[in-house]
Amino acid sequence: MKVITWNIGEDERDKEGKLDIKSYEYIADIINNNDVDVACFQEAITTSSYLPKISEYLKEKTKLKYSSEYELSDSHINIGSKMGVVICSKYKIESSDTFLLDNPNLIYKASEEKTYYSHDKGFLISYINDFTIITGHCLPFHVFKKEPIDYIEIYKKADDKFINEYNKNNKIILCGDFNYDDVNLLFPKMMKNCKDLINCTTRKDKQLDHFIVDKNIKVISSNIMDNYFDHKLGIFEID
Repeated sequence: MKVITWNIGEDERDKEGKLDIKSYEYIADIINNNDVDVACFQEAITTSSYLPKISEYLKEKTKLKYSSEYELSDSHINIGSKMGVVICSKYKIESSDTFLLDNPNLIYKASEEKTYYSHDKGFLISYINDFTIITGHCLPFHVFKKEPIDYIEIYKKADDKFINEYNKNNKIILCGDFNYDDVNLLFPKMMKNCKDLINCTTRKDKQLDHFIVDKNIKVISSNIMDNYFDHKLGIFEID
C-alpha cells in the first residue's frame, strides 16, 4: 500500500501561494504517476467559491474514489475557501472519526498590516483496509513566537487519543504537519511503539511533517519529494 502525506496549502508558483485548477491538475498527476493508494492532505480545500473540493476533483481524475474530510478553518491563502485535513483512498473507508485540538486563541501582531490568529487544528482518523490512518495539522506556535512544549497539555490529549487507537489496532499510520521537529516530546506514548519515517527538513529549514508507523510494520520504500507546494511530499510504501 502506497501512502502519501502532503500539506497543499500554498502553491509557490503563485506569488501569494494561491491555488487554482492547475494546482489540482499537478496534485492529480503526482498521484497518478506514483500509483498512490491513499493520500493524506493537510490545509486541503474543503469548501470554496472558486474551486471544487480536492476530494471531488481527485475522485474524477484518479483512482482515489473514496474520501473523508475534517473542515477546520478559513483559508488564509485561498480567500473565500475553507480548509482542513482530507484522506482520499483507492480502498473503501469503513468509517472515520475526528479529534479537535484545544485552541489557545493566540494573537500575534506581526506588523501594522498583518495580525495572526490561531485557527482550529485537529486530526482525521479513518479505518481503511485493516489499517487505522490518522492525519492532521498542529498549530504553528513559531508564528506566534511560542514554543509547543509550553502547551504540552494540548499534545498530551492528542497522545492519549493516538495511543488508544494504537491499542485497538497497531496497524497504524499517524502523519501530517505537526509544526515541530521532535515528535518524541510531543507524543511520547506513541513513539515508544512507533518510528518516524521522515528524517529531513520538509519546509524551509525545519522538519514540520512526520510519517509515524508501528515499529513492526514493514517499510518497502520511503521518499521525500520536492514539489511546487511549500511543503515537501512524503511517499511511503508499506507491506
